[in-house]
Amino acid sequence: MRIGVLEDDDIQQSFIELCLAKDGHEISLFQRASELRRALQHQSFDLLIIDWRLPDACGMDVTKNLRQHDGWRGLILFITASQNEEDVVMALEHGADDFIAKPLRPRELSARINALGRRAGIIAEDTAAKVGSYHLDHQQRCIRFEEHAVTLTDKEYRLATLLFTHANELLSRAHLLEVVWGMQGDISTRTIDTHISRLRRKLSLDGSHGFRLRSIYQCGYRMESVSVSSVGNPA
Repeated sequence: MRIGVLEDDDIQQSFIELCLAKDGHEISLFQRASELRRALQHQSFDLLIIDWRLPDACGMDVTKNLRQHDGWRGLILFITASQNEEDVVMALEHGADDFIAKPLRPRELSARINALGRRAGIIAEDTAAKVGSYHLDHQQRCIRFEEHAVTLTDKEYRLATLLFTHANELLSRAHLLEVVWGMQGDISTRTIDTHISRLRRKLSLDGSHGFRLRSIYQCGYRMESVSVSSVGNPA
């Protein structure tokens, strides 16, 4: 995952980076809330780790502003030195998806982040998964079917994994843009259409292998499981 860490303590920053880099996450470090706000204008993150005590802001206020004013819907893990129930409740009510108390423990930090990623459909449960006749290899970031390995770009793989994970569910364009590209709002772009077209072609998602990738007009896209006998052209 792409993770932004808002923590002003150098030692804590290094500790968090060391813990998460080994899991393959991309880490960006920030010491001030103003730095993070500027970065969010041109960078996308799957998850933010926000400390309560910051030199130019309160982490609680940063979280609240991200949710209520900026409309940021990515994952937020809140760090607090307090284990007081009221503080924990306040963090969650202000928009945090989870919290972790200091002192941070490496295995717990890694487990909480991975659990959040799995719940959001960003991280797959295992290093490999089978969906019908398709094998998703999360380590090699490729998809295999009919004994062929199809190598995908990072965005293509993230999009395909999300669609397969939520097979038969309608996923809106806004949701795909936010989860895969980190873009928010009602944005007019052909980016999704281009990637959907590539996935259909590369993975033969016309129903001939048990799945059809359909475009639902003005709504989004749906990965549909179908019987081979009902193969038709994708919308």
